[in-house]
Amino acid sequence: MYTENLGNEILLNPVQAFGCTSLKIITGYTDIECIYRHLIALSDMGKTNSFSVDMILGMTNSNGLSEKKHKDINRLIANVNSNSKMPAFICRYKVSGADIHSKVYVWFKEDEPVLAFCGSANYSTNAFTKRRECMTNCESIEANKYFNSLVPDTILATDPSVKNKINFTKKKVTDVEIDAYNLENLSWDMFKDKVPLDTCKVSLLTADGKETGFGSGLNWGIRQNGTKRDRDQAYIPYNAQDKKEGFFPLKQNSEIKHNPLFKVVTKDFPPFFMRIAQAGNKGIHTAESNALLGQFFRQKLGVPTGTFITKEMLENYGKTYVVFKKYDNDIYLMDF
Repeated sequence: MYTENLGNEILLNPVQAFGCTSLKIITGYTDIECIYRHLIALSDMGKTNSFSVDMILGMTNSNGLSEKKHKDINRLIANVNSNSKMPAFICRYKVSGADIHSKVYVWFKEDEPVLAFCGSANYSTNAFTKRRECMTNCESIEANKYFNSLVPDTILATDPSVKNKINFTKKKVTDVEIDAYNLENLSWDMFKDKVPLDTCKVSLLTADGKETGFGSGLNWGIRQNGTKRDRDQAYIPYNAQDKKEGFFPLKQNSEIKHNPLFKVVTKDFPPFFMRIAQAGNKGIHTAESNALLGQFFRQKLGVPTGTFITKEMLENYGKTYVVFKKYDNDIYLMDF
């Protein structure tokens, strides 16, 4: 199997074709963008935290694992596993025994392995979008036995003792799987001096400019009726007076449910995926967890997590709006 849609064939189609409920992955390398895109796509298909992706990362010692990447992985795990609308994600690092360079994908229906693939494709953006890779079907029961045989040589990425089991590299890991515009490589400094293709100023207030609102905008997760939600949940209102045609990517086919993802870089917060959402495309939110956006603004405003954000807070900060700057490759800077 070496189609142009290899990613869909391996990572998504088994859900619809076989009704699969979980996936185990053995990979030499991975990257944050690949994991996020995959989990968001599964979430778009209606897969919540009852669905799981369990990954063994096998080349952590041979080519090195940077402390930054380890932190990025743990941040990803926290983001998606705290969002009930996202699949659960488990990451295991190889810490003993021979290096694991295998690429195996085992799909399950309930507890039964029903489909498996093996071949050349790592669980990475480059493998599924840029390189010519080849995968083939393999025996799912045997593939699952192989995965299980490797687990004793691994440690969960969330285990506090990881730092005692892996020597984090202090230099950039060989860039065999990641390009400069991968989500995990993006930074404010990469773009701060570049001239953007376009800019768009978007208000953080209600359409009349009078307030931030309850149960909407930056306070989406805070409901007056007492409905329990993550109080950090938020979106940026994208009202008619701020909309700029062609600035953000929108779906071109009405049969597609969700608008395309785009990458957003900020000065003091890790990069994340956003998309235009809601009826009438009236909101901009973080796709992996809409609480990320609320955490970003509360951190910038210097208020505790879950705090109700008022217009006065924004005015005291000096801005009641954000400015998006657009660059190539669907990358945006969000200046606040």
